[in-house]
Amino acid sequence: MIGFLPILPLFSLFAAPSPSARELVSSPRVAQVRLAETLADAEAIESVTARGRAITFVIVRAGETFDVTATTKKSGEIISLAIAPTNALAVQLHGLTWLGSELAEVAAVTRLVVDDDGAVVIGTDDGRRYMAIPGRGSGGANVAAEARWAAAWSSDES
Repeated sequence: MIGFLPILPLFSLFAAPSPSARELVSSPRVAQVRLAETLADAEAIESVTARGRAITFVIVRAGETFDVTATTKKSGEIISLAIAPTNALAVQLHGLTWLGSELAEVAAVTRLVVDDDGAVVIGTDDGRRYMAIPGRGSGGANVAAEARWAAAWSSDES
């Protein structure tokens, strides 16, 4: 039984939380990995908003709506993550759901940089960059390509 005890914390770390659970991650690298996983696994990504250094994605998972809030350093590096149930209504009606499939093979979202217009440049550990613009990105076959293009032309130097 003693040999089993060290495995239990590892299992609980990787076990999926119940849909209504609140999750707080204070380790920067774990927060970056968890953000990529959470967005990739979402049924829908409804919106993104920024308030200071807190960037919140509203997602739908297991039929419930969640706020996924990443806190960043001034440089945009993600340092913590909070996932909590919310009663927020869908603002963009799956407007950023394309982002989930783009992040499916990414190990971590490392940076979130907000420009003066509220657009969020999303940087990944493998050098990909996407621009999520509040109120836009609601459809079309080339949304991911347009987001990469917009990020390439942004003033952020990832």
